[in-house]
Amino acid sequence: MNLTGRINFGNYFLLSIPTTLVALAFARGVNEVMAILVIYLATILNQLLLVEGVFELVGASNKVKVVILFLLKMAILFGALALGVHLMGKRVIIPLLNYVVIIFVLGISLKNKRENPI
Repeated sequence: MNLTGRINFGNYFLLSIPTTLVALAFARGVNEVMAILVIYLATILNQLLLVEGVFELVGASNKVKVVILFLLKMAILFGALALGVHLMGKRVIIPLLNYVVIIFVLGISLKNKRENPI
């Protein structure tokens, strides 16, 4: 099953964009706006890799692919965090709080499809 079958992207973006707009309201300059947007894009990519990695892990199809997905996921997170700290300093907590909220948005947006309901 592909990602469009696992995530309701309408709900995902409908709920994640307003939280990002709230985070942008706290930005003090262009650098902070750029940092918040880059971290938001990294969050989306990170969560897509998370969903794909978990379903690959549960499916037990290709362990090397799972390792590569999770390493890429970690690299994206650390890169976005490093850029955020560089551009925002201590105020990087703003997009990090948005990241935490978007994790819950992902949980709400996952589709619950069972092959064999009991």
